[in-house]
Amino acid sequence: MKNTKTDEQLVREIVAGNRELYYELVKRYEQKLKRYVGRIINRPIEVDDIVQNVFIKAYKNLPTFQTNLSFSSWIYRIAHNETVNTMSSGFIQKIVSLNLIFGIGTIDNTEERIVDEEMKRQLKSCVNSLEIKYREPIVLFYYEEKSYEEISDILRIPVRAVGVLIHRGKLLIKKKCNEKKRH
Repeated sequence: MKNTKTDEQLVREIVAGNRELYYELVKRYEQKLKRYVGRIINRPIEVDDIVQNVFIKAYKNLPTFQTNLSFSSWIYRIAHNETVNTMSSGFIQKIVSLNLIFGIGTIDNTEERIVDEEMKRQLKSCVNSLEIKYREPIVLFYYEEKSYEEISDILRIPVRAVGVLIHRGKLLIKKKCNEKKRH
């Protein structure tokens, strides 16, 4: 049976002593956080470890969580910090979907699918060359479907800056991809 309590209600009960409810939060967020972390860091073998560390840190810090705030933004912020700490030891990658950035529709024809795959590889290369400050908001907005306000909370930047970074990131992706087409 699915637990219908809000994340914040669960946190209150966990902090009050009902620790086994933490598993419900893990179930709700594990796949989402793995997807998020996986899109930021290009070391798939590390994704599970990072997410496990996120849940450990979140559990240890639950008593400090303010239940009038969004648990989702809070745990994504922990995931962000943990991923950035891990990334400092290597190179990151993220793929931004062609459908989301360029509005390309579904492709049925086999030849067009092959072209689409090549375009995705080129897009991945373009995105990989972006600075992290543009990658993160794009992934949070397009893949994790976070609002500008939630992204602002997660990245600790003003809401207005979120929109600017997403816009500039998309422009840079287009520019870099166009440059690669010419060469």
